[in-house]
Amino acid sequence: MAVTATKAAESVPAKDDAQTVPAISDAGGPEPRSYAFEWLKGDEDDRRKQMVELAKAEVRAYVAARAKARIVPNATHTTTARRAVKAPDPILENVQMTAYDLWNSNQPIIAFSATAHMPPPAAGSGHSETDVDLQYSILLVTYPDIYNNLHKLYSGVTDKFHMDITPRMELIDAVDADGDGRGELLFRVTSDNGTGWAIYRATADKLWKMYDSLNPQ
Repeated sequence: MAVTATKAAESVPAKDDAQTVPAISDAGGPEPRSYAFEWLKGDEDDRRKQMVELAKAEVRAYVAARAKARIVPNATHTTTARRAVKAPDPILENVQMTAYDLWNSNQPIIAFSATAHMPPPAAGSGHSETDVDLQYSILLVTYPDIYNNLHKLYSGVTDKFHMDITPRMELIDAVDADGDGRGELLFRVTSDNGTGWAIYRATADKLWKMYDSLNPQ
């Protein structure tokens, strides 16, 4: 669904139980239209596999960075690091993938989200530096480049202890936020400051923030 926008709903506290709906409207904008991307047969499954593998790699990197930050350097850990093997694949759940033709170019902008956790260590493998009970959330936004490889516009992995650094973002829909006929992405954003809404424009290199109710400019 596409609508034009002059402003989005105000942010709400994270603990507010009331249902909040973002309202985006402009009386003088273009007619609403769908930005949904129409996949060719077989293409969606292939892209989903690519996005799943990319998401797993991003979560592995995040978990490894957090574990490394907790380790106190010493000779034992240095020796262990040299013997380190590839971290196991995270387990993805609540997987959602949506593609939009935001640029009216028949090129998909793919938004992928999931929750993840690390599997328990194999029997006899000893202590694990990762918290297997901790849940992570990941959001990826990509598009296929001229070589048909996925180009990352945004990658955000976070957990309940680090939403002050990387907030959790949930895709709501594609909207025409400035009335130019091209679509932007509307997200629900949860951080330490509460819950609000953000609108991002997809450029060739990254997602560019247009509006953030938690941090209004």
